[in-house]
Amino acid sequence: MHTTIVNERSLRTCNFPITLQDIRTLKELYRLKAETRDLREPIVRNIMKQRVVGKGCLESLKNALYSLETIYIDDYTGQRLLRLDGMKQIEVDLTYEIRELQKDIYYLEYGEDRFIEYLAKFIPGFTDYVTEGVEMLRGKSFSAFITDRDGTTNNYCGRYRSSIQPIYNSVFLSRFSKNCCRYPMIITSAPLKDFGILNVSINPEHIFIYAGSKGREFIDIDGQFHSFPIEPGKQEMIRLLNERMQQLLLDPSFEKFNFIGSALQIKFGQTTIARQDITRSVNEAESAAFLEKVKGIVRDIDPEGKNFRIEDTGLDIEIILTIDVDPKTGLIRDFDKGDGLEFICHKLNIDHAGEPVLVCGDTSSDIPMLKKAMEMYDDVWAIFVTRDEKLMRRVREICPKSYMVPYPDILLTILGLLSL
Repeated sequence: MHTTIVNERSLRTCNFPITLQDIRTLKELYRLKAETRDLREPIVRNIMKQRVVGKGCLESLKNALYSLETIYIDDYTGQRLLRLDGMKQIEVDLTYEIRELQKDIYYLEYGEDRFIEYLAKFIPGFTDYVTEGVEMLRGKSFSAFITDRDGTTNNYCGRYRSSIQPIYNSVFLSRFSKNCCRYPMIITSAPLKDFGILNVSINPEHIFIYAGSKGREFIDIDGQFHSFPIEPGKQEMIRLLNERMQQLLLDPSFEKFNFIGSALQIKFGQTTIARQDITRSVNEAESAAFLEKVKGIVRDIDPEGKNFRIEDTGLDIEIILTIDVDPKTGLIRDFDKGDGLEFICHKLNIDHAGEPVLVCGDTSSDIPMLKKAMEMYDDVWAIFVTRDEKLMRRVREICPKSYMVPYPDILLTILGLLSL
């Protein structure tokens, strides 16, 4: 375990330091977040190689933190405000961005032991959860580690574009994946890139299989791209849908929906557009009206409802391309994470019956992934990050060897300690 991470000497990773910035626009916020990604990525590489990190890197992270903490706060609402353009402003909740930078700075300054103690001070039941989880999985070597990202191995962020992976997160996750399993894969509903999971991850190369769009598209450990086939007619329909969504967001009445939460995510076989964020910054009537507008566009393109299914999460509108008819029910079915897992395993010839597999998730959308793992493998273990009693029961019914924790940082710490 690292006891000394920061050192006086400078590393070449800090050739482009982050300076103090006066952040006034959303564009400037995203630019700063991109700079923190560029800085964090080589820091993780050095830590994984057991090298110390120069103090210049730490000062850059502190500059980024101060730049976020000094964004203007409205006296009346108490919310931070950023401009969309020269005239319009939007309220932003920067809890994730600020909190994760604070944790990274503490991790680098004081080392891993004290960092874990630091987490324990703020997370109820932290030590007991971690101890039990480590005891449950101690000594196991997994054939596959199959996990969701947001809400599972990464804390939720108000804007996907801002959800840059923290340093401590990457070290714990990458170390476990490198030392304790052969096929670590992250399967997320977000796109793969532009803008997707590859744009917010800082893990070293050649460790993870990254799967976006619920597994319809993925990059293997060697960096090769693979995608689930979509018939030409459906490809044209989703192209038209994405074009209409982009046009809709150019309308001044609706452009704010491209800057909150998930924003517009053009995935492989699915399109997601936010209608609300976790802080409820959009008026509910306005959010509902936007939902109806999107539904109208989908009906125009697919009047019989055979090619698209709309799922409203309350925060996101997910427009999902159907794939086939379920032989058991006769109903049109859409692609889920179970299909994605099966596609990845088939494509990469991952078949290790009898060896343990670990599945991690946090919502009902991860249930198909767990069910498919139970079908494919003989020895499945699961850790779900949830406080939802109904979801807990479902997970336990599907996978008897399961464990529930309430926060992603608990799961990360369990994985980090197992890999030492």
